[in-house]
Parts: sequence; structure tokens; C-alpha cells
Amino acid sequence: MKSKVVRKLLSIVAVVGLIVGCGGKGENSAKNSTQQDSGNGAVTLKIALWDYSNTEYFKNIFNSFSEKYPNIKCEAVEFSSDEFDTSILTQMSAKTDFDIVFNKDIPTINALISQGHIMELDNFMEQDKDFDKRNYSGLIEQLTMDNKTYGVPFRKDNTLLFYNKDLFDKAGVAYPKDGMTMKEYEDLAEKMTSGEGNDKVYGAHTHTWTSNVSQYARRVEEFNPIDSSTYEALIPYYNTILDMQSKQFTQDYGSLKTSNIHYSGVFYNQQAAMLEIGTWYINMLCENADFNWGVCSLPNDKGEANDKAFGGVTPVSIGKYSKNPEVAWEFIKYICGEEGAKILAQNGILPGFGGEAVNNIFDALPESHKGVPENLSRYIDLDTYVIEFPMSIKAKEIDTIINEEHSAIMTGTETPEEGIKHMTERVNELK
Repeated sequence: MKSKVVRKLLSIVAVVGLIVGCGGKGENSAKNSTQQDSGNGAVTLKIALWDYSNTEYFKNIFNSFSEKYPNIKCEAVEFSSDEFDTSILTQMSAKTDFDIVFNKDIPTINALISQGHIMELDNFMEQDKDFDKRNYSGLIEQLTMDNKTYGVPFRKDNTLLFYNKDLFDKAGVAYPKDGMTMKEYEDLAEKMTSGEGNDKVYGAHTHTWTSNVSQYARRVEEFNPIDSSTYEALIPYYNTILDMQSKQFTQDYGSLKTSNIHYSGVFYNQQAAMLEIGTWYINMLCENADFNWGVCSLPNDKGEANDKAFGGVTPVSIGKYSKNPEVAWEFIKYICGEEGAKILAQNGILPGFGGEAVNNIFDALPESHKGVPENLSRYIDLDTYVIEFPMSIKAKEIDTIINEEHSAIMTGTETPEEGIKHMTERVNELK
């Protein structure tokens, strides 16, 4: 297979005079204006993704690929971020010939696998001597289904506790630290809550996603979303978060949901002293924050400090109906390899590919961006990585149930005990 890929790529890049770059189109226009091969060896890769138009790192990495392979065109077909999972399943059910499919989360890739819409990648990986699974912190092994691999990690994230150093300094309160208990976290939120009305500063901000509660237990592997026997481990974490909400150390879940308030603005505007969120936020803070900030590992009741990473993964797959699978593999290998990883890191995004080159870029961010803490690599280069949602054929259905019960608990419709009981019963009925 490797020789076949190389021959095809050589025939492509040997064509002189046709230099094509990466372009993005809206969903509707893209479907009606797919670029055709011009008959001179050029190839167009049709790529399904979200947030292309407002995300610089996508454009940077696609352009870099096209500079290396000037006769391979990247056609970005952009879908709404909020509706991507539904949109891509609809498109693939119609056998749309996407060469590359970015997967927004694990439930989405599981649904595509179960419906047979993406290719197995094991033969590509095994026959390509330039590809090494060891560069991905064990994530490729966690992305298998029935011992078959369907995606390579483009991005990964480590969920951390971000905090505003300036607010802590002003209050004379010591910074959050690695290995805090949930009680210590709540006490810290109380100390950092001040003011009233529009001038109020909340001690912490808990976003509305289910993971903003479940991630505490998931990081220390007390909770596993595909194992209903572990759901009761969430109860003490829900109790802490609800207590913080009732005491107004955090904003009310219902108000955040109804007003569609985004976590980023709350922290940018210094309305919250702490925020638990993924490492993608490093990029956002570099571009928007005008204060000093820091990070530490998530609090938990097992006493685990900064010895384990936890978060989501963005796998990239080859569409089952691709017209150019060998070239698509070269694209995946580039954007998910060291060259692509450097571009992501330079944009403050944590790549799936790890190593010293990536660490050095993150550690150099304070030189170019105000307020960035030193030694960020301590929190992005960890040997153990726990993915937010393990692979499961029932992932989509399980995720829906957990999200529904989370909302009921956070709005007070159900107690944590009632919500977890219903969550367990409903997931058990799927089996």
C-alpha cells in the first residue's frame, strides 16, 4: 500500500503549473460546486468539518499541507458546530463522497462506525513505515472498536482549572493548586466570591455541559459513561456543584442555559475567578485575555494531582465513499503528525501528536502573549490520558440519556440520587 500511495502522490506533485490552495464554502454552496479533477493529475480532497470560517488553525494547517503538495486541493465543507453530529450522519447516510471526516466527539465517530460510513485505518497504519502509534499517548489504542481503528487523533484536550491570578492577588488569596479536594475547591470559590449585581465576581464558573460535573469523577476513573455501575460515583460531585450554585458561588445553571451565556466571556470579563475547561481555552485566552492567568489540575476526592490528563479527542477519519483514500491517508498523516502538530501548538491548540517540539512551543507562549503562565508543558505532556467518552456502539444513545438526566439534576427537577437512578435504569435498558 505504501508504494501505491507514494506513486500516486508523485504523479500529483509532478504536475507543473497548477497550484491550488485550501478553500472553504458554506454547506449548501459546497454541495453544488464540488471541484472536479482537471484531467492533469490534480486531486481534490473533500473535507467535512465545523468552524472552518472562524478558526484560524484550520486554515493555517490546510494551507501548509497545500504548500507541501501544491496539486492537492483541500475543499472544506463546513457545517454548523452545534448540529455537526446530525449533519454528518445525514450526509454519510446519503453516501456523500467525503474523503476526510473530522469527528467532533466520540459518540459521533461511534455512530459513523456502527452505520459503516468510515474506513478502517489499520492497514494504512501497519503498512506505512513513517507512522508510529507511540506518538499519541495511547489514544489510538483507545479509539478502537472490535480491535479495528477508525480515526487518528488530530487534537486532544486536558481539562484543567483555569484561574485569574490578578483577582486572586487583589483578594490576597493563595492560588488554586494541584490535588485539591472538592471541599477545598468550594472553600476557595467562597473566598473569591464578591460584589453584587453587575459588579459581582463569582468564585467559579460551571458551564452547562454534562462534562463540567462528570469530568471530576471521570478524570480519576471513578466514573465511566459506558459502565452504569459507576454512575453513583457522580452523586457527591453533583452535591458539591449544586451547593456552590445554591450559595451563589457560581451562576445558576438554568439562567446560563436560558440566556445561552458562553463560558469564555464570563472569564474574559473577569466575572469569575476560576473556570474548569479544556486546554483549547489556552488559544482563546492568548487572543483575548488582558490579565494574568494560571492553570492547575482538576480537584477531586482521591487526592490525585497533575499525574493524569483527561479530556476530549478529535479523531480524523477517511470517508467510506472517498474517491481518494490513499491521498486522504497522506493528508491525515500530515495534519496529525509532527508538522501539523507544530502548527496547532503555535495557535495554542493541543495536538494529538506529542513530543518535545510541541512542549517547547507551549512553553514559549509567555514570550509572545501577555499573561500566559510559564511551563504549560507540565499540563499537556502526561503519560496517562483518559478520554472523556470511551468507544461504544451505544455511545450516542448513552450520551443523550446522561445529558437529559444532567439537566434534570442541575435544574432541581430531580435530586442527584433520583437523577442517577433514572440514568442507570435508562442506560441498562439499552443493553
